[in-house]
Amino acid sequence: MPQVASQIRTSLEPVDPGKGPTAPDNAEPMRMAFAYNNSWRHVTERYLSDTFPPGCAIHFDLDVFEPNVSILDLLEDARRRGVSPDVFSHLVHTPALPHDLHLSPVRTASLDIDSFGWTISRIRWSMLFDYVFVWHPSLAPLYRAAGHPKVIALAHAADGELFGLNPIREGRPFDLGWVGAFNYAHYDRRRQIIQDLASRFRMNEYGRRYTKEDTADVYKRSKIVVNVSREDFPQEANMRCYEAMAAGALLITGMPTELTEWGFREGEHFIGWRSEAEIPDLVDRYLRHEQRREGIARAGQDLTLRDFTFQRCRDKIISVLGEQPNEFFAPARKWSDEEVRLVYLEYYYRYQLCGPAYREFGGIRSFGGYWKGVPMMLKAVRNALKGKLQRHASLPASKKEGN
Repeated sequence: MPQVASQIRTSLEPVDPGKGPTAPDNAEPMRMAFAYNNSWRHVTERYLSDTFPPGCAIHFDLDVFEPNVSILDLLEDARRRGVSPDVFSHLVHTPALPHDLHLSPVRTASLDIDSFGWTISRIRWSMLFDYVFVWHPSLAPLYRAAGHPKVIALAHAADGELFGLNPIREGRPFDLGWVGAFNYAHYDRRRQIIQDLASRFRMNEYGRRYTKEDTADVYKRSKIVVNVSREDFPQEANMRCYEAMAAGALLITGMPTELTEWGFREGEHFIGWRSEAEIPDLVDRYLRHEQRREGIARAGQDLTLRDFTFQRCRDKIISVLGEQPNEFFAPARKWSDEEVRLVYLEYYYRYQLCGPAYREFGGIRSFGGYWKGVPMMLKAVRNALKGKLQRHASLPASKKEGN
């Protein structure tokens, strides 16, 4: 393996931090690499990459690589396939982080979708990337205040081609439509609310999983969609909000909401609820007032399909990346080796990747860096042992005894 790595670095030498990448030919569409673990893939990243034209989205499933594979190795893999990207993007919140990002000869971008979790850590990780795209506008200033010069806020969205196709405005058989998960603790309140609504109103089969196409069909057949965001970030305007509005259903969502930060207005584009107790009454009221319901739903649909689609999100990303094609912006490109190692160490320990964490820790040479790394290594080892003990405890007695 060291021999292979040497050959790769001969053809893709680490870039000088003071120089920029070669500007792509403006006549050619931008080619963007998407790196993720397929076992942990975020639906927003998947839907976004689906909007890129054939040959313009280059995929790296990190499940088939080491979690700390060098970006130089990945780029060489792409070169061999004849699909070298202009920009390399990585989905944060996935149990892998390519190494050597600060040496990449192409620009890098962090797709930081759920940035409300481990926010301080995510801000530190963002320094490895030239561009940072976040999906929560209230958090973007924190990244900028920490010193990152290229932080761009994006909204969640709906697939404009799918939801804009044959929108159903009449003959909606469901009073309420619901598509969403219940399988985490931060969705306990959501489960209770939806179960209560299902006992009062005609709904789709809310407990099953739906494809993107199925979701569009359900929402197009629903008069109203109630949104209940996660309890640890209740103001989130998640993807379901935009899909509901794009389908022409009336959205009833909790207040406050990020929708207002993006220009949606309560009472004009959607209806807000402030306590769980008022949700059934709101649903009942707008089921009875058809003209008012359809007027608000139509306004929400028009704004969503105009400005909040994955296609518009893609275009904004490409526009931002095209503004300064010869520039690198990652602060870590100017950092010492130890500073970079500590950031990688934090990522790997957070995701309980003991091997990669140990390799970063082993490369630290200063006393100060060592003491910064010790707590993270201890936590990584503790978490690994805890996981191993839990797996052992779940084994049948015969396997524990080695029979």
